[in-house]
Amino acid sequence: MHRAQKLLWSAIFNIFIVAAEVVGGIISRSVALLSDALHNSGDVLSILFSYWGAKIAERPEDERFTYGYKRAEIVSAMVVSTFVIIVGSFIFFEGVKKLLNPEQIGLSVMLPVAVVGLIGNLLTLLFLHSHAHESLSVRATLVHIMGDTFSSVAIVVVGIIFIFKDWYFLDGLISIVISLYLIFMSIPNLRDSAKILMQAVPEGWTIEDVVSGLQRIEGVRDVHHVHIWTPDGKEVYVELHVVKEDSSNVDDVLRSVHRKLESMGISHATVQIEESSCPEKDGGFHG
Repeated sequence: MHRAQKLLWSAIFNIFIVAAEVVGGIISRSVALLSDALHNSGDVLSILFSYWGAKIAERPEDERFTYGYKRAEIVSAMVVSTFVIIVGSFIFFEGVKKLLNPEQIGLSVMLPVAVVGLIGNLLTLLFLHSHAHESLSVRATLVHIMGDTFSSVAIVVVGIIFIFKDWYFLDGLISIVISLYLIFMSIPNLRDSAKILMQAVPEGWTIEDVVSGLQRIEGVRDVHHVHIWTPDGKEVYVELHVVKEDSSNVDDVLRSVHRKLESMGISHATVQIEESSCPEKDGGFHG
């Protein structure tokens, strides 16, 4: 099944989990269960945003979007990560209130619904886990779902404890722990999304390495005005100027530069060959 289809079915599946947990949380008066429902509602939105990003990213380039729509998934990842942080902050404050004013929990409803939520989250994780490496947006969504899975496990464990001990303060404490997990796990995805949108040099790449690699090519005298970026967190693009030796042939140098960049893992390169350094050198990176 295609990634976008899996995302859509996961969203539909999680809608039923949310409905069960909202009803169960209200009846049992469990803020942890309601928090889990809120997590899962966030899952639905996160999955739908990832689905939207995946579908748009599949569109080919056109006259207006000449690089295509790959960054739709990065925008989606940033929105999802921001949303998860907001939800996590809300759950944190609700957990603090419940910790300070614990209430008796209706276990006959809380435990079965928590188990249903746990099974649902585990199935969603299994459904989407294989696509985590393909998309930052899916990765951000999986962080949310992992938080929900952890939440469901914790609620089941706390529910079992409630059978033997009236430690109802644990309901609020678990919500606080889960909210902090969601916030801190979402920050790296938010940071990575921002870096890509700001066209930062991708992780694992340095301009110095690219310049030094190209300067070892016969016929290359200088490399400058170098820019490296990624449109989607996977492909790497480069733009640079190359000053050739006076005796070198332009076509030979250009072919050698492209071969070298391709061997380094560059997906797309824009190379300008020059007889001497251009005025733009002062505005870009110097090799």
